[in-house]
Amino acid sequence: MDYSIAIAAIAAVTAIGLAAEAYTTLADPAMLYLIAITAASLRGRGPALLAASLAVVAFDVCFVPPRFTFAVADARYLVTFAVMFGAGLAISTLTTRLRREEVEASGREQRTAALLAFTREVAAATTSADVAIALARHLEDSLGVAAAVLLPEGTELVAAAGLMPLAAHEATTARWAYEHRAVAGRGAETLPDARGVCVPLPVGDSAVGVLVLQRTPALGGEQRELIDAMARQAGVAIARVELAAQAKDAAVKIRTEELRSSLLSAVSHDLRTPLAVITGAATTLRDTELPPGERDALLSSIVDDATRLERVLANLLQLTRVETGMTPAREWVPAEEVVGAALTRLETAIGDRAVELDVDADAQLHVDPVLFEQVVINLIENALKHAAPPILVRARADELAIGDRGAGFTRDPARLFEKFVRASSAPGAGLGLAVVRAIVEAHGGTVTAENRPGGGALFTVKL
Repeated sequence: MDYSIAIAAIAAVTAIGLAAEAYTTLADPAMLYLIAITAASLRGRGPALLAASLAVVAFDVCFVPPRFTFAVADARYLVTFAVMFGAGLAISTLTTRLRREEVEASGREQRTAALLAFTREVAAATTSADVAIALARHLEDSLGVAAAVLLPEGTELVAAAGLMPLAAHEATTARWAYEHRAVAGRGAETLPDARGVCVPLPVGDSAVGVLVLQRTPALGGEQRELIDAMARQAGVAIARVELAAQAKDAAVKIRTEELRSSLLSAVSHDLRTPLAVITGAATTLRDTELPPGERDALLSSIVDDATRLERVLANLLQLTRVETGMTPAREWVPAEEVVGAALTRLETAIGDRAVELDVDADAQLHVDPVLFEQVVINLIENALKHAAPPILVRARADELAIGDRGAGFTRDPARLFEKFVRASSAPGAGLGLAVVRAIVEAHGGTVTAENRPGGGALFTVKL
């Protein structure tokens, strides 16, 4: 097709020149032939050379006297022929070079865009597998080759991306490239006769994986550079992801140790004080003859402090269970039953203080009864410790509210739901509201605290 176009261009110029012969000089067809040669050069060097040759022949035969022969009456026309052919050769050379540079520039632009897109994607990757998948996909899209990425798992290299199966010799080549941090396979010094090429993913003096390209054509230097650049970017990204995971694990361990230390520090007093009271009262009962009234008082003290110990340990247990990922065993239970059970357990602590009940008799709560009873107990106990009666207990199908008529909040009440934060100097480890939030969030709900209209605080649980 390209050569046909070149022939057609020269034929068209010849026809135009012959048709306009009466109105032109010999220089005019020569200029038209140069235009035709330029047009033919857009199709490649071969068509341009053909057009230049045909232009010289056609100009000689059709326009130079004696016409319609190859003879030349004036030797000066030989210079014209040489100039026409030389101009055609120069134009075709320059045009071919420009077209080649245009193609190379377009290829570089595409490879740069591909590398930029790959870099952006791996920068947001959160796992090594994400990086491997991005690397395989971008290389397949950019180069049209089958790609796979192998990452170390124990002592083996396991395919993390790419669907192509590896033959035994390919796996061996990949292992060599990974261990020696050098390219192996087609076009490399090691195993150059292999079908594909294995490129390590380098980080410093080691490799974090290996890229395998199968059925690769003869790749140019710039394509090799693209592969190497992507391999280096992937290696850095995988190392970053692994370091981030290690840092996260280390942070979790540090946080766990800090939590354990804080827990021991905060709870030790709350455990030691009631234990000392229980031990002292029990020792007195054992070693001393006391009147019935004093014995009953000591026995009540033992019971009260044992109950306090039980609640501290219950909060610790519930907090540990919920924060370690326990899923609540939810079922439909009457709101009256949950509230009633909590008030029964707190009967001694409430004593003669007033409690206002506003519980919908038809309300059903979709909760874990044991865990949610702890929520109600902790909220009422919090009001008993830090506020003044009457205590409001309101329950609806999707909401539970506990209010009081104390001083309310003078600072951000959201901080009260953090571990070991206490609202006053009243006894306690500061775990009750933290347990409430953990249990409510495990149910998919929210708990908030705010100042109550008319004075006091209001804690609201929404399911």
